[in-house]
Amino acid sequence: MTGLSPSSTWTVNKRGRTLPWMKGRALLPTVALAVVMAGCTAGAGIGDKAGGAGEQVVLRLANYSGSLDLEPAVADFVNRVKDVSAGNVRIEVVSEWGGLGTTPGVEQQVVRDVATGKADLAWVGTRIFDTLGVNSFKALTAPMLIDSYRLERAVIGSDVPGQMLKSLGRLRVTGLAVLADGLRKPIAVERPLLGPADWRGITFAAFRSQGQAEAIEALGARASDLWGGPLSQALDAGEIGGFEKSLLIYQLTGLKTQAPYVTANVNLWPQMVALLANPDRLANLTEAQRAWLQRAARDAAAGSTDLIEHEDHIVADLCQGGARLANASETDLGAMRQAFTPVYSSLEQDPQTKSFIAGIEDLKRSTSPGEPLAIPAGCTGQAPGAGSQEQVATDPIAGTWTTGKLTESQIVRAFVAAGGSEKEGHAVFSGLGDGSKDFVVLSMSFQDGFFVAYQSGDGRPAVESDHRRYELADDGSLILRSGDCTVRYRYDSSSNTLRLYVVKLEGCGGDGPYSTTFYASFPFIRSS
Repeated sequence: MTGLSPSSTWTVNKRGRTLPWMKGRALLPTVALAVVMAGCTAGAGIGDKAGGAGEQVVLRLANYSGSLDLEPAVADFVNRVKDVSAGNVRIEVVSEWGGLGTTPGVEQQVVRDVATGKADLAWVGTRIFDTLGVNSFKALTAPMLIDSYRLERAVIGSDVPGQMLKSLGRLRVTGLAVLADGLRKPIAVERPLLGPADWRGITFAAFRSQGQAEAIEALGARASDLWGGPLSQALDAGEIGGFEKSLLIYQLTGLKTQAPYVTANVNLWPQMVALLANPDRLANLTEAQRAWLQRAARDAAAGSTDLIEHEDHIVADLCQGGARLANASETDLGAMRQAFTPVYSSLEQDPQTKSFIAGIEDLKRSTSPGEPLAIPAGCTGQAPGAGSQEQVATDPIAGTWTTGKLTESQIVRAFVAAGGSEKEGHAVFSGLGDGSKDFVVLSMSFQDGFFVAYQSGDGRPAVESDHRRYELADDGSLILRSGDCTVRYRYDSSSNTLRLYVVKLEGCGGDGPYSTTFYASFPFIRSS
């Protein structure tokens, strides 16, 4: 489908055709990055260790997610290594490392795999080191300490990260750099989390970290370490009341329909990323190759905040998709800081952490935070969908509609019938719902003028694939609009079954087969 937001990441199939109907996801399979070359860590020549470039070397970087879409600074590091070494050092990103998926302890296992040489390089969030007995990084995620991108940039540019990285030797890994990542905001299901009273009694999800769990519990919430698909499932089951995400990750993971409320002026902590290397593997590189790695890591760190700090366009997209933002009052902010007092008392029991916190506070006093995040008009208050029972009375298609399990042959037949090719139909099926082999389930949600489509492959949690505005015309037709593309459907919503029939497409280019296949080829049963 055309008409996805400019910030969407689109995918390309093997023929090179852009598939704009499928919004890029964090867990999309990235085949080119997931290639593991047999013997790549030992088979490449080492060359002249006295300083010559040596033969080309390939290093494997463990990436526990499906791609580096959500980690632009790490992707930048990979590209910089290739550029500064003129291709002499190449990094193969091994995504979905070890098949660990969304296991809560995945980052801890990645650190162990680098230490034992299973991976040459890796990235993990610095938040997790306190679960491995290393407390040096705790100051980076002290609650509400680093609360602006300008301050994050100042910390990255200081000597604090370098001092912290020295402690990783006890884990038998070498730290190459600390990279900046997005500021994490509290996001909630039922209402914005403005002060401690809103947190009390809910279950709040964050990555596994002792420090972050202590901060969450200090606000009166229960800490959970669910993420990815299990987090989405827990949200559906009503088991999670909120979670922390940067706005970029919140946008790309499509969680706004499950948890639409964002506290705009509360930044709990940044996600900081540590680039790790196996020390033996580094020792076997030439001096030139090590220098290239170090330069690329240093340059990636310096440029990392530039990749994630501009969030206004993300906010606009989130608001259009139904998210709602609110600002905590000064009273609420003061109450949160007061609640964190025992957390800081605990952190500062460690002299090094106390020193790091003091250094960051000095930087904070001399660093302007910049302009606060602007909330667009119409992006506050109650999220779309509240009061949906009243809407159903006047909007016969309001709610969520879902197909049964659709096989590859069904999708291909529908795609061909809609004017597409059989070959492309097979390629389309394999990319549905983060990759499908056996079946896919399609869903559509209509609420308050917003249409959102989802795909679930082989029983995995559904991922958002499209969103746009919709309207019901006076002649009884349904109109989906996005950019220059307008599709008019005739609809039949009788007996809790929705069938769409294409009437007219305008300005949609060659995307007719997609508009028809995914929305007008199968019956959808009302699920809510």
